[in-house]
Amino acid sequence: MKFKASWFKGFLAGLIVVAMLSAGLAYAAGGMTAVTAYIDSALHMSFNGAAFEPVEADGSAVPVFLYNDRTYLPVRAVAEKAGVYVDYDDDTAEVILKSENSLLSRANLVLHNLKYQDFKQLAPLVHKDKGVTFSPYGFVTGDAINFTAAQLAAIKLTDEYLWGEYDGSGDPMELSVGDYFNDIVYKQDYINAEQIGVNTIVKSGNTLINLKEAFPKASFVEFHFSGFNPEFEGMDWTSLRLVFENAGGQWMLIGVVRDCWTI
Repeated sequence: MKFKASWFKGFLAGLIVVAMLSAGLAYAAGGMTAVTAYIDSALHMSFNGAAFEPVEADGSAVPVFLYNDRTYLPVRAVAEKAGVYVDYDDDTAEVILKSENSLLSRANLVLHNLKYQDFKQLAPLVHKDKGVTFSPYGFVTGDAINFTAAQLAAIKLTDEYLWGEYDGSGDPMELSVGDYFNDIVYKQDYINAEQIGVNTIVKSGNTLINLKEAFPKASFVEFHFSGFNPEFEGMDWTSLRLVFENAGGQWMLIGVVRDCWTI
């Protein structure tokens, strides 16, 4: 399942515009009624303070329209923006909404601490037995660096580690904690990511992704940007995957995996 930004804020009432679901739907002729509606091109939307334009999976714009003095929004675009899984059952003609808030909420909390490099607040979210593994690329190597919760709580921004090797050159990626987080982990503002995937890879490049092998019992949330410079035609995409394992009924962080286009 694929999401297109942040977590559920609890406002789905009245958002049922089934005709705008991006999946190909088949409708029984007897269940349809013709109505007169008006597209409201003047309406603007925002989500968590940022401008939001609902789009289909292929990137095409989805209109907002007025009917019977009410404003109707596309259920898939809005629900997925809010972090709710949307599906459709052809056999029962049922729109299905499922919330993944527990995992999404945990991921957003971790993301906040990563953004502000607040390791003391991040440490209690780390799996007490497995620690947290950091990988600069989508393929998690066997020697990827791992911190226990206690080590993470005591870490300093000036501490230097070998985080792996740079793609292409193979040079050692020896960086301070501060530089690694600024240049690799949180180089982009993933809190405002274009897309969010829950247990689904939103984007893959030419590097093998071994998330299931590296973390066989885990669930993950991917925060994704499709690109920034049009001249690069999407090759400057970037994702951050936060990997969790359920321990004692709580999602505990075990992996922080950055992914991007590699040479």
